Amino acid sequence: MNITVEEISSIKKKINVEISIEQVTGEVESLYKEVGKQAKIKGFRPGRIPRDILERYFKDYVKAEAIQKLIQETYPAALSEKDLHPVSPPVIDPGELEKGKPFQYSVTIEVKPEIKLDGYIGLKIEGKKEDAKAEEVEERLKGLQDLHAQLKTITEPRAVKSGDHVIIDYTAKMDNKPLEEGKATDFNVEVGGGRFIPALEEKMIGLNPEEEKEIEVPFPEDYGYKKWAGKTVSFLVKVKEVKEKILPPLDDEFAKDLGDYSSLEDLKAKLKEGIQKEKDLTFERQLKDQMVDQLIQANPFEVPESLVVEQAKALVSDTKMRLATQGIALKNLNIPEEKLQEDYREVAQKQVRTYLILEKIAAQEGITVTDEEADERLRSISERTHQKMDVVKRYYEKNGMIPELKSGILTDKTLDFLLGKANISEK
Repeated sequence: MNITVEEISSIKKKINVEISIEQVTGEVESLYKEVGKQAKIKGFRPGRIPRDILERYFKDYVKAEAIQKLIQETYPAALSEKDLHPVSPPVIDPGELEKGKPFQYSVTIEVKPEIKLDGYIGLKIEGKKEDAKAEEVEERLKGLQDLHAQLKTITEPRAVKSGDHVIIDYTAKMDNKPLEEGKATDFNVEVGGGRFIPALEEKMIGLNPEEEKEIEVPFPEDYGYKKWAGKTVSFLVKVKEVKEKILPPLDDEFAKDLGDYSSLEDLKAKLKEGIQKEKDLTFERQLKDQMVDQLIQANPFEVPESLVVEQAKALVSDTKMRLATQGIALKNLNIPEEKLQEDYREVAQKQVRTYLILEKIAAQEGITVTDEEADERLRSISERTHQKMDVVKRYYEKNGMIPELKSGILTDKTLDFLLGKANISEK
């Protein structure tokens, strides 16, 4: 077998393979023997059919099978001999199979670029670490208080005010035509909460129970629901019930009811600790982003298109999953997957470039990922998703996601290594 490699680019290679006449003849003869044993042709007994008759009926079949088998048998050996590791599916040009001649075919593949890295130790980065503030703790505490508030129907009729929860019926129309998607019965709205239609919520302030009012709402040009963007929609709203929010007192009992807290001060201390961890993680992420940007700028190279495409697809899948947790389907947003994938292309390319650089640094510094570390990451995922560890592990193994998991851990470990060696100055 004769193998040559053409350098189409730094990441694209064309492998030319020539297979000897003897090997080709042997494969063809083997196939005709198999066909002769099973073929049923009128006037001939199985296994006794002359070769010229077999060729008349099965020439094209044998030719196609021989080409497929010869490529399947020699392609892995060609990769091994030339020490090539493709990152894309092979694009095969099978050539022609002619009697009495060697068989030639070519395969075009993408490979990882050769990256020469230096100067990644002692990267100069800057930032300022922030401490958790008292007002942030109070804001977080008020959020918990609001979360555990009770709703109480008002006994003495009064006008709706900001913060109330109201039960309404509404219908909507545009250009005096009813909107099928713009109606609801017994719909709960937190006035001023901004979770429904903020402009409509604001105009509901001052309405009384059992009052019905037509409210016009102009929607901005960039409104998420394209059908209403830049249009004015008229809502006929009827207030059926008004509930006010009763906040629990912020005291030691409130803290104890929330969990394993001995007092309100203990709860505040834990909230402050949590906020500080978030700030520390944000600070660390900013420093790592600076390092990545410096490494990318200092090390330009060609990125395999197939890796970019796969990463963009992964980003689309992540988006669909996040939307699904909110009960939203991507198709309902009128955004084609192909368009979203193209929008993610630049981000995907940066992510691939980043991973290739960090992978190279990891190899040079001997940074690896053990099975124990992978199990620890899976254990963390199981705790976060409230699923059993063995269930999570089986899912990752069944779907071939363990290599991807380990790649993520390798990235984290390499960034931690670089951060430990960086020169950090305070802004």
